[in-house]
Amino acid sequence: MLTPLTTINETSNGYLYVASKDDRYLTSAIVSCETLKEYYPQAHVTLVTEPDFFDPSLMDIFDDVILGPSNNKRLKLWGLANSPYERTLYIDADCVIRHPDIAIVHDLLGDADIMLTRIRPYAGAFVYFPGGKLEDHCGVILFNNKEHTKTFMQKWWELWLLQESGEWKWDTTQYPDKDLRPWDQWSYWWLMNKTDSAIRREYFPEPDARWNFVNTYKSNECKPEDIVIYHHTINLRRE
Repeated sequence: MLTPLTTINETSNGYLYVASKDDRYLTSAIVSCETLKEYYPQAHVTLVTEPDFFDPSLMDIFDDVILGPSNNKRLKLWGLANSPYERTLYIDADCVIRHPDIAIVHDLLGDADIMLTRIRPYAGAFVYFPGGKLEDHCGVILFNNKEHTKTFMQKWWELWLLQESGEWKWDTTQYPDKDLRPWDQWSYWWLMNKTDSAIRREYFPEPDARWNFVNTYKSNECKPEDIVIYHHTINLRRE
């Protein structure tokens, strides 16, 4: 059940972070939100997290906190399905904001239902497989709250749960299990390419990397001064 800690205007545009499984994602989401507010103090930002991570001090950082299911590494999919905004920019917790254009991002969506950046094969953990190719990077996602979009997000979450549990079976000669099962991009790809649930997708304007510049990208993808969202990596090793 959607559990908001404050009441917000559900017709507004906003920004969404998700933190689960490891409290270092929560720490990183806090830092990212602070960088967002530096460039856009009026931004309305929601955090989706699990009940064990909630602390009242989070309400001093985020405008809203929504408590979702516990202990799932892809809680972000539940968060997408339960966003309270008319237009939402989801940002992975391991990102920082570097440019004031973050304030105008919602205007880019236009008539599309969802907007993403392209995966760079040279920087992707797994991209090509016999039955297709993972093309869309799901670390930064701009989307609307139309009914079919919300339905897509809910199906994505539900399919991920079946994927994670092993209940979802597929043709492993075309879609290698060990390579695809760990990734939420796989269930996204399936819904977009193999079902009637697909929604209208567009990519961020070129250079699209400025909206999700992963730390392993080549420098010629985007001028450093133009990067809006810089995507680093959280070190999850415990000392």
